[in-house]
Amino acid sequence: MNRAFDSYFGPPSEPINVADFLQQANSAVLSGSFTNASWEQLTSEHRNAVEAEINESISDLRSSLEQVWDNPILSAHVLRQHESTVAFVRSQADTPAPKGRKRKRHDAPEGSEYAQEVLQLQEKLDGVNLRCWQLTMESALCMRAAKNSDYNALDAPKKAGTGVLHTLDLDHGNIGGTHSSTPDSLRSPSPNAIPYPNAVISLTVYNRISYLPSCLTRSSQHAVLSTQTLGDLLRVLPCASSNIPMEELDAEGDISGYNVTDQTGEHAGCLFSIEDRIYGDGGENDDYAEKLIAHFQKLPQDKRPQVKKALTSANETTFNVLTLRMHQPYWILHQSNCEHFFTIDQIRHAPFRSNPMKPLNIIYRLAHASDPPSGYPLTLHLAPTVQDLCRACGKVPAVHSIVGDIRLGESPCLLCGPCWRTMGPPKNTQGVMVVPLVIPFVNH
Repeated sequence: MNRAFDSYFGPPSEPINVADFLQQANSAVLSGSFTNASWEQLTSEHRNAVEAEINESISDLRSSLEQVWDNPILSAHVLRQHESTVAFVRSQADTPAPKGRKRKRHDAPEGSEYAQEVLQLQEKLDGVNLRCWQLTMESALCMRAAKNSDYNALDAPKKAGTGVLHTLDLDHGNIGGTHSSTPDSLRSPSPNAIPYPNAVISLTVYNRISYLPSCLTRSSQHAVLSTQTLGDLLRVLPCASSNIPMEELDAEGDISGYNVTDQTGEHAGCLFSIEDRIYGDGGENDDYAEKLIAHFQKLPQDKRPQVKKALTSANETTFNVLTLRMHQPYWILHQSNCEHFFTIDQIRHAPFRSNPMKPLNIIYRLAHASDPPSGYPLTLHLAPTVQDLCRACGKVPAVHSIVGDIRLGESPCLLCGPCWRTMGPPKNTQGVMVVPLVIPFVNH
């Protein structure tokens, strides 16, 4: 059931033309229509009073939360209460308990020095009149243990490209940065370029589950600029197929080894399927888009997808010329038979500098110190890679696949570097091959 929920997308939004969105957003910002008329009608004293009340309320909430979470006794009590509530809801809803060893609960003994402090916190929590967030029996349908895709292997956004975020400076009436319709990967800064800000597009990439090919799991999340190309996105996708070592052939054409330093890297063949348009790799003889359409022509007429080859390739198509739908899965094919799917999560106007207390429409957001000014596409989330352990020590991930070595008792046999060095070279090297395993995408 959980896998089915993760593989369900939609409903999709109405088609959004990125170029039209940018034009409307820029016009609204430059004309000042993003301001709230009701807010502007207030007197300066009234506005100052509202701002002071908002800041004070946030400070009080933050202070009360920090007092609880910074105190290990109080935070442990809150966590125990939450676990007890979840366990009660599960038992009443007759749902299977999560697998794994149950934690032993350590309740504070009565009469301890912390009992009064905990009782005061509990009385304060019981006095809260807000009841809409309490867990009910129906909440059990949405409870599950954390999965691998829920964790983030990155502690900060990873800069994977050269794209620069252009911003509006409303205080000075100008636009910072340069803009060009040429893809970021091909253009160089020009002082004569027309200044215009970007749109930032957030998207999520999904992969098929090897043992459940009909289900998908989240692999990563990225932020790309509207001036960047589909090829710029493809180059930053974490994919094992892009790190496969190249085969070395002998005079007879048999595999004699692998070249670890020369990996497949570049995506010689790829395609994107977006809104009934196929964006290929632009090859003259082996364009993936033409191959896919030729394959569709062999299907019966009633089962033939109504798609057309786009006029531009993936490396020439920028996001600002596309029409996209939110939460609609789009298909990526590269490296011969490696598939990915991606959905658009958000299309937002580039951040701009202005009065931070001025109300804004929902399609805009303010610049923040955490917004990287460059390095787009950014990798925002990366699911940890699950690696096979060494068959000898069973403690560290394997880096070699040993084929044809009778000393190991199985072929292929996965070993880590230290264990393979400890084994030493085989006496008869004929027929023994050391195959390097794919190194997962790692952030530094």
